[in-house]
Amino acid sequence: MLRPVPMTRALIVGPRNDLEAIVEKLYALKVLHIVDHKEGEEDLAIGKPLETAAEASEVLVKLRSIASVLQVKESEAEGVEPIIGDVRQKILALELNISEEDAAKKKTQALIGDLQQKIDAITPLAQLPLSLEDYRGYETLEVFVGRVPHDIEGLETITPQYEGFSAAGYLAVFVVKDKAASMREFLAQRGFTAVPVPEGEGNPHEILVDLLSEKARWQARLGEIEARLATLRERYAGFLTAAKAHLEVVVEKAEAPLRFAVTDHTFLVEGWVPERDFSKVSDEIGGMLGVFVSELETTVEHESGQPEEPPVLLQNPRPAKPFEMLINMYGTPSYRELDPTFVFYLAFPMMFGIMVGDAGYGLVWMVYGLWLFRRWKSRPWDFWKNLLVGFIWGGFWAFVFGTFVFAEAFGIPFHAPVAANLSRAEAFNWSDNILHVQIPIEPFLEKLHQVSDFIVLSIAIAYLHLGTGFLIGVVNEARHSKRHAAGKVGWFLILTGLFTVIMDRAARWPGLGQTIWNGPLGWFPKAGISMPNLGFTDQNPIPMLSLYLLGIGVVAMLVTEGPLHIMEVFGLLANVVSYARLAGIGVAEEAVIFALNTIGLNFLVFPWIDSGNIVSLIAGLVVLFLSNLLIFLLSTISGTIQALRLHYVEFFIKFYHGTGTLFRPFGVRPTTEV
Repeated sequence: MLRPVPMTRALIVGPRNDLEAIVEKLYALKVLHIVDHKEGEEDLAIGKPLETAAEASEVLVKLRSIASVLQVKESEAEGVEPIIGDVRQKILALELNISEEDAAKKKTQALIGDLQQKIDAITPLAQLPLSLEDYRGYETLEVFVGRVPHDIEGLETITPQYEGFSAAGYLAVFVVKDKAASMREFLAQRGFTAVPVPEGEGNPHEILVDLLSEKARWQARLGEIEARLATLRERYAGFLTAAKAHLEVVVEKAEAPLRFAVTDHTFLVEGWVPERDFSKVSDEIGGMLGVFVSELETTVEHESGQPEEPPVLLQNPRPAKPFEMLINMYGTPSYRELDPTFVFYLAFPMMFGIMVGDAGYGLVWMVYGLWLFRRWKSRPWDFWKNLLVGFIWGGFWAFVFGTFVFAEAFGIPFHAPVAANLSRAEAFNWSDNILHVQIPIEPFLEKLHQVSDFIVLSIAIAYLHLGTGFLIGVVNEARHSKRHAAGKVGWFLILTGLFTVIMDRAARWPGLGQTIWNGPLGWFPKAGISMPNLGFTDQNPIPMLSLYLLGIGVVAMLVTEGPLHIMEVFGLLANVVSYARLAGIGVAEEAVIFALNTIGLNFLVFPWIDSGNIVSLIAGLVVLFLSNLLIFLLSTISGTIQALRLHYVEFFIKFYHGTGTLFRPFGVRPTTEV
C-alpha cells in the first residue's frame, strides 16, 4: 500500500525474423514497460518499423482528418462497430464522399464571409439618402463619411460651404477642399470615425437588401451541407471510433521496433516487469524457439552514473485508488519513496469536511455523488470520475463533522446556541422550529461563537498532518542518507516543540486548547519558564521540555542541513499557522449562510408564520434554497482548493519528491490526464 509494486528488469533476446511475433505477444501480455533503446547505445542500432507501419499511419491520418471534418467525439459515439473487412478501402471511399461535402462547406462559408464583409461595408451607407456614385467624382469637394457617437453641431463654424447628411450614428459631410483639413480636425475632436465607401453604383439600401437575400440563400445551402455531414457523422461515428482505436493499435505495434536494439540477425528489448508477472513473461516469451528471457539487476545506472529508477505502479486499496490522480497531478512518487496516496485519501476529504462542516451539504454531496457515480458506471476512470469519488468522501466527512462536531444542517443549528439576547433568527433551529423533535446531538464546537477553539482545532490538525509528513520523510531518507533522515527527525522535534508551546498558550483560557493540553497532552511535563509579557504566567509557563525539543531539533537541523536552514524554522511556523485557513473557511461560510438565512427568515418566513401569507412562505423558501445553493457551490470550490493547497504547499514539501515515472506497459492505452 505504501510501497509501489516491486519491479524487475527483463531482457528479451531473439532472432530478428521473429520480431513481429514477439511484438504481438508483448502487446497481448500488457506487462512490459519498455525502456527505449537509443541509437548507438552499446554500439547497437535501433530497429525499423514493421512493413504495416507506413500504410497504417497514412490511413490513420486520413481517418483523423475525416473525424475532424465530421466532428466525431469518442465520448459521443454509440454502438461501436467491430472492424470487419478492409479498413483502408472503407476509409478511402468515405474520404472521397466527405471531402466533396467538406470542400462545398468551406466554399460556401467563404462566400458567406465575403457577403458579410460587403454587408458590413454597405450597412452604414444604407441609412443615408445618397447613392454610391454621390460619394465620389468631385474636383472641388472632399467627402467625409463615418460613425459619430452623437449628433455633431457647429459644422457651419468651419465654413458655410458644406452640406451634411446624417442618420442614427452616421454622418456624411461634403465640404470644399480648401476647408477639408479644418473640417477633418473638427470632426475627429468630436469622435468621428471614418468608414470606407464601397466601389460601385446604385442605392445602398437596395444593394443591402440584395446582399442579405443572397446571404440567406447561401446560409440555407450551408445548412443543407451541414445536415448531410450530420447524417454521415451519425452513420459512421461508431465505425470511425472503432477504426481509429484499431489503427492506433496497429501503428503502435508496427512502430514498436523503433524502441528495440537490433543487430543483423537478432533483436534485444529491455523493460520493467512487475515481479509477480515475470514468470508469465518468461513462460510465454521464453517458450518461443530461439527466444531468451533474462532477469537483470534492478539497479541499472544511467550515463550520469545515477541508478535508474524503475517505473512506478502504485498499489492502493480500491477506495483510495481514485486519489492517485491527484497525487500524480503533483508528481508521481519515485520507486524508492513511500506512496502518500493513502495519507492523502484520509486527510484530503477530512479537511474538506471540516471546512464545509454542514450535515446538509455533506448529505447532498453523498446522495448526488452516488447517483452521478451510478450513472457513470460504464464511464472510464477519467479525471472527473476520480474527482467525483473525492467529493463523495468529502461529503461523507462534511456530514460527519456537520452532525457530531458542529451540529448543523444547511446553516441552521440542531439546537439554539447557548448565548444571551439571541434574535429570533439566531434562535431558529431544527429541533424546536422545524422538526419539533429534540435531536440528541449537542454541538462540540459552534463556528460563530467558538472561533478561537476552531483555530486551535486547525493547529492540532496541522501538527498531526505535518508531523506525519516529517515521519514519512524519515523513512524515505533513511534508505539512502542517514544524515538527511536525522534532519527530518530534527524538524519533527522543532514542530513538536512549537506545537506544545502553542497549546500551552491556548490553555490559558477555558476551551479546546485547555481540553487538549490537559487531556491528550496531559502527560506532557508542565514545568517551565514564566514570561508574563508573552502571556506565559506561573500557571502556564513555557514547558522546559518544549524548549529542549526546539533546541535539539535546531541543532540536528543545522548539523545535517546547514546553517542557512535556520530561517526555515519561521517558515515551518508559517506552515502551522496556514492551517488556520480550515477555521477561516468554515467560519466565513457559516457567517455568510447565517446572514442569508436571516434575511430569508426575517423578511419572508417569519411574516408567513405570523400572518399565514402563503406567498411569503414560498418566496422565503425560494430565497433559502438559492442562498444554500450558492454557499454549497462556494464551499465546495473553496474546500477543494484549500485542501489541495495544504497538501501541495505545506505537506508534500516536507518529504515528497514526486520524481517517479508511471508504469506504462506496452499494450495498455494511456488515459487522458489533466
